[in-house]
This record gives sequence, C-alpha cells and structure tokens, in this order.
Amino acid sequence: MAERRRRARTGVVAALVAVVLALTGGGAAWAWWQATAEAVAPPAVAAGTVDVQVAGLGNELVGPGGTVPLPALSLTGAFPGSGDSEIVTVRNVSSRAVSVTATMTRTGTLTTAFTTIATFGGTDTGPACSGGSGAATTIAAGGTATLCLAVGLAATAPSGTQGQSGGVTTTLAATLPGTSWTDQGTITSGTVAAGTVPTTTLTCGTLGVLSVAFTWTEVPDATSYVLRYGSNGSQSVTVTGTSRTITSLVQVSGTASVVTQRAFGQVTWTSVPSNTRSYTVAAVSLCG
Repeated sequence: MAERRRRARTGVVAALVAVVLALTGGGAAWAWWQATAEAVAPPAVAAGTVDVQVAGLGNELVGPGGTVPLPALSLTGAFPGSGDSEIVTVRNVSSRAVSVTATMTRTGTLTTAFTTIATFGGTDTGPACSGGSGAATTIAAGGTATLCLAVGLAATAPSGTQGQSGGVTTTLAATLPGTSWTDQGTITSGTVAAGTVPTTTLTCGTLGVLSVAFTWTEVPDATSYVLRYGSNGSQSVTVTGTSRTITSLVQVSGTASVVTQRAFGQVTWTSVPSNTRSYTVAAVSLCG
C-alpha cells in the first residue's frame, strides 16, 4: 500500500516537470524591461491682471486706479459753438483682452449747455471729434486704442451760461470679460469756462433844451446796445452805435443804463447793465 502511494507522488512530480519543460522549451528564459522619462511639473498657477493705462501723459495710470491730467483739453472764454478736442492713447497691459468704457462728467458750475464727446477711433477736428466707434471698445492684451475726447459749448447755449466754469473728468472703466475684475482710471481736463459779454460804461453827453444825450464806450464784437431810460429804466431802445439823445416836450426825469448785446447765430448774449445815470429833460436839462 505504501509502495502504491510513493509511485503516485512520483508520477505527479514527473507530470509537473513535463509541463514546465513544455512551456519553457526545455530551458529557462528570463527578460528585463527598463524605460526612462522626464517628469514635467504642472504649470504654475497665477492670477490674471487688469491694468489699463494712458500713454504719453507722464503718470500713465500704472496699476489699479489713479488720475492723470490732460491740460491740453481746455476751453476758456467759450462762446456758443466753440469747442476743443484731444486724442489720447489707451493701452491694455492686462493678461487678456478687456472691455473699456469712457464716461465724461462735467465738474464745477458747468451745465448741460457744455457738451462732451468720448469716442474710440475718432478724429480730432479741433473743436470736436468726428467719427469713431463710440465710448466703449475692446482692447486686446498688449494692444492700444485711440480715444478722442471733446468738450464744447452748444450753439444754443443761453445767455445765462456766461461765467460758468469748471472742468471735465473722463473715467476709464476696464473689465475682464467673464470675471468681476476691473480697473478704473481718471483723466482730468484743463479749465473749461464760458466767456462773458463785456459791460460798457455810460456817460452823460450834450445837454440841450428838452433833451439829454448819452454816450457809452464801444465793446469789441458787440452787435448792438440797449439803452434803458425813463422812470426806473422802464423804457428801452436798441442802438447799433454808441450814443443816443433823449428828447421830450415836457419835463421828465429818469435813470439810464446800457446793456451790450452780441449775437451768436441762434442765440444772443447780453451783458450785465452798465453804470446808471440820473437825468432830467427840461428847459434846463440835467444829467449826472
């Protein structure tokens, strides 16, 4: 019995050896594979930037916010229909393209009689901006855009606009599309002010029987003068020259003053009244 078990184990071992020899072709074979590769680190994580600048004005609004002066954009002694315009270069040093909007605001005592224009790509015609794509544009990363800025006094500005003064502030607001990131800079103009019609000076002229003459100084560019006379200046007459004689068949007394007028096409501006003179028209007239 023990002999049969021994022969059975011997048979199993022989079978296993036969299988191994069949798989290896009767001999042992070994292989070793090796490969090398350079490990690449992931790219660094960096935040984007939004920075819109104004080239050529000294302080160029580098970094967030800031204010830069543009003294060349100014308007002094302005009359209806006058204006001034200037070109500035807006530069985008952001990491991506940005949307930029220019908004102009009047400061000081300037009313809506003063007009403003901001247009990208516009042409400086001297008193105004021509053409352009409007107050908003998109500037590529590293790119620039020209912006025409203008301030003017409307041709229909009323006489009450005289003496108003202030300035114009242009706000450049840049936005990185798809984000809440922004940059905002400010451009300030030079002085903007309306002119005034000068006042004349009234004097007494020749005194006559039942007449009094008035004369006044000539005002450059005046279109006409309005002489106010009578009781408390209740009467008036428009004169193109610089003198007027008041006559009366009866004795009258009153006060006189003169207002200068200057026409500007659609509107006429008037000065403040001159000094006053009291007078009496009589057989012996008086004025002083």
